[in-house]
Amino acid sequence: MVFNDLSNEEQIMDTLETSNNAEDHPRVIIHVDMDCFYAQVEEVLNPSLKDKPVGVKQRFNVVTSNYIAREYGIKKMMLINEATKLCPDLVLVNGEDLTKYKQMSTKINEIMHKFTPNVEKLGLDENYLDVTKEINEQLEQKIDLEQLQNVVGFIHPPVEEPSLTDREVFRRACCCGCDRRIILASHMAKQIRDRIFCELGMKCCAGIAHNKLLAKLVGGVHKPNKQTVLLPNCAASFVGTLGTVKNLTGIGEKTAQILEECGVRTVRELQEVSLHQLSKRLGFEQSSKLKEMSFGKDDTPVKQTGKPKSVGLEDSCPAISIRADAEDKFRHLLIRLVKNIADDCRIPIAIKVTVRKHDSVKKTSHRECKQDKILPSYFRHKDGKLVLADGAQDKILAIVMKVFERMVDLGQPFNITLLGLSFFKFQERKAGSKSIANFLIKKSDIEVQSITNLSNESLTLSDSFTSTRSYSTAMDCDPSSSTCLSDTASVASLSGSESDVEPSPKKCRRLASFLARKNSSLLPSNEDDCSSPSKLRVADLRLNSKEYDQEPSNSGASVTSIPLGLKSAGFFKNHLSTSTPAKSSSQAESPLARGPTGGGNLKASNESGLPSNVDPNVFNALPVEVQQELLENWRTSNPASSSSASLSSSSSKNTLHRYFVKNA
Repeated sequence: MVFNDLSNEEQIMDTLETSNNAEDHPRVIIHVDMDCFYAQVEEVLNPSLKDKPVGVKQRFNVVTSNYIAREYGIKKMMLINEATKLCPDLVLVNGEDLTKYKQMSTKINEIMHKFTPNVEKLGLDENYLDVTKEINEQLEQKIDLEQLQNVVGFIHPPVEEPSLTDREVFRRACCCGCDRRIILASHMAKQIRDRIFCELGMKCCAGIAHNKLLAKLVGGVHKPNKQTVLLPNCAASFVGTLGTVKNLTGIGEKTAQILEECGVRTVRELQEVSLHQLSKRLGFEQSSKLKEMSFGKDDTPVKQTGKPKSVGLEDSCPAISIRADAEDKFRHLLIRLVKNIADDCRIPIAIKVTVRKHDSVKKTSHRECKQDKILPSYFRHKDGKLVLADGAQDKILAIVMKVFERMVDLGQPFNITLLGLSFFKFQERKAGSKSIANFLIKKSDIEVQSITNLSNESLTLSDSFTSTRSYSTAMDCDPSSSTCLSDTASVASLSGSESDVEPSPKKCRRLASFLARKNSSLLPSNEDDCSSPSKLRVADLRLNSKEYDQEPSNSGASVTSIPLGLKSAGFFKNHLSTSTPAKSSSQAESPLARGPTGGGNLKASNESGLPSNVDPNVFNALPVEVQQELLENWRTSNPASSSSASLSSSSSKNTLHRYFVKNA
């Protein structure tokens, strides 16, 4: 666009003032906002509350209330004492456990995805839907023309000529053709709201407009349980009537304070203020963005929302001045936090601690946050839910208290008025059905988790890279995930503090880059279709069975042949060695000797050269290099000896062990 000799400021102002009439409005956005969400969930779960004033409390505040309670003057985040004075009959429901609200939010989100995949979630009770594609597809088909004549819900600003149809009103307001799209979107919004009410019993309001900002703002004009459509040419005048700038989405306390210092308190004043004046305090980019918002301009897309990047809880509390009280509060927060991520298949590998300290002398409060790493092995999956592993609660709590002591000087008097915990850096984990773990490990005994038994002294990176034979390696988590741990994490020292478990991000990236270059030629073209045994990091297997934690009395040779210092030396003895024909009921059967049904030995195959007790299916699952070395070991052993019919205890075990160490 060419602006001739106009200055930048004049260009922007001229564009903003004329764009609402001149530009096209190709998008159709629906904003859905649940009415008094927490309180409504409580009413659905307990119908006896529907005709009563209900407030949902968290600690000392009423975080929300139903509309009956609001008629008494009860507002969001009002102190409980003040709320009960205004409404003595107020029914207070404890809302500290968010599980039921999250479950309802998920169900609402699932219903919206039946109409369009372009859903962006805002908290638990709000969603943006970009229905442009779906509306255009409907318009390409044969539609009832009567459906395009009138809007479902309210039009804002109100129509002054009742003789006109809604479509005629829209055509007078804008000639770009958005009238059909927005009118048809109002019908879709009604269908969405009806579906939510029929399936879940939840009521909501909706706003329909040509961008996200306007859809959200206009949806609040008529509440509750109503929907409103905005006339496109009225965007600037509508936003100008909002009053204080805090009513404009995206402007918080700090920005509002800076604007007030510039003499801007209302949205109308923000429209009129000089861009140059704003730029002195906020910079040109932010000032331009605020000016655009004040005229109803918003080009941001609806981003399909994935899983949350962090999950946290905070609790305000009476002044805490003793370490034991803080630890007790953190313990309760941790229990609640784990419940909140129970339905999430991802495992957090970092935790953030939040503290608000109160200065009784200065009468001020200071908020501070610090974070530290946690091991993935602190979590496990049980019945499809994520839970803490045995003893993990105390370990995580110890990490939390170390972080707490970094922020609070226990040697000096302190007053804590708020504590919070958050999990973040979630890690996706994969378990392939063709993984070698299915052959070598009994699922009831062993879990694939991050390594907990290695030390720096047992294996160094140079030992891995100077090997004459190289195999591809991979974590059992999603390789595309940014939170997937590097191989160096598996050999980090665990003897120190928990914060030293993982290496620095730079080292991780350098090692990952090295492995990618080194192994690119060995990886299959489609990793999803071919789950090679070499992808499994056997060093990441933590043995849970007691039998593997107990070393046999005669296992000294085995231990010396395993340089990793694994506590689970019995793993190789029981799973890779089959030289002893008789097994007790507690011993694990060799996977190579296991038949198709999990037991019994196969007859010797003279053609393949495999011993009689080797399962060909398991043998063929090993890499070709390992197969060749095993065959060579068996051929060189004495054919006449009694051990020739079984795996050579030392050579085979060492062969497989060397392979696994190289791929650890």
